[in-house]
Amino acid sequence: MAKKTRKVLKQESQQRAIQQARSNVSMAQAAAVAEAQRAAAASASARAAKPAETKVDDHRYVRSDLRRIGLLAGSITAVLVVLSFFIH
Repeated sequence: MAKKTRKVLKQESQQRAIQQARSNVSMAQAAAVAEAQRAAAASASARAAKPAETKVDDHRYVRSDLRRIGLLAGSITAVLVVLSFFIH
């Protein structure tokens, strides 16, 4: 069987390049559509988000609980420091 000529090899190479370019374009279009759908979903969820005031109302007790926990931790630490001087 005879070898393929350079002309035939060049034509086949060009055809492969064209096919690859087409597949790249279709993949890019699919990615663009997916990105547009994600952006639309993100903007829709942003519009559907509740106002920040409801979150503040739901967590009114947190500040007092954190203060109570901090005072308890500080007093325990102070007791441990004082005891470290007496228990040697």
